[in-house]
Amino acid sequence: MPNWCDTTYKAVGTKEQVKKFYELATKSWNNKDNNGWLGHFVTELGGDWKETPCRGWMQDAPSFNDDFLDDYAECTIYCNTAWGELSEWRHFIEQKIDGLFIEYLAIEPGCGLYLSNMDEYIDKVYIDSSEYEIDFYTEVGAIEHLQEWYQKDYETIEEWIGFADQYTNETDEWLSINFIEEGE
Repeated sequence: MPNWCDTTYKAVGTKEQVKKFYELATKSWNNKDNNGWLGHFVTELGGDWKETPCRGWMQDAPSFNDDFLDDYAECTIYCNTAWGELSEWRHFIEQKIDGLFIEYLAIEPGCGLYLSNMDEYIDKVYIDSSEYEIDFYTEVGAIEHLQEWYQKDYETIEEWIGFADQYTNETDEWLSINFIEEGE
């Protein structure tokens, strides 16, 4: 049984490219036989799901946004994927829908995986806590929030990471502090 990774995929490109992705996502989401299975994308694009790893499902209906400049659009899907981000699946779709680019954010704490190819997340601090809302912060912002929440005067993120490990081991609560790393 895999560790399930929370993976957000955002397809970006021209309205035509993204509309094709959105239509695939909507068809998969509405298919009662596969319930948002990501392999549906592969088979609909003429591929073999046994050759392209596609172990995962959409967790919500796809969202389409074309309220941008001229011919730009994006479609976002929220997924559970096995162990991590499905790079082969993502590359297969980008190859089949020429010019489409798929951004992602993948978080799987059990495997220590915190990856993204989106500039807005890379090097951000991801705080996961049993007491406070999960969110992304700059390093300075993370330290400020942690000082406020836990009433400690640690001044570096390294000190806070040490505190988080000790806190999790000594209480019934958890606190995890990780950097989002750049993925391919």
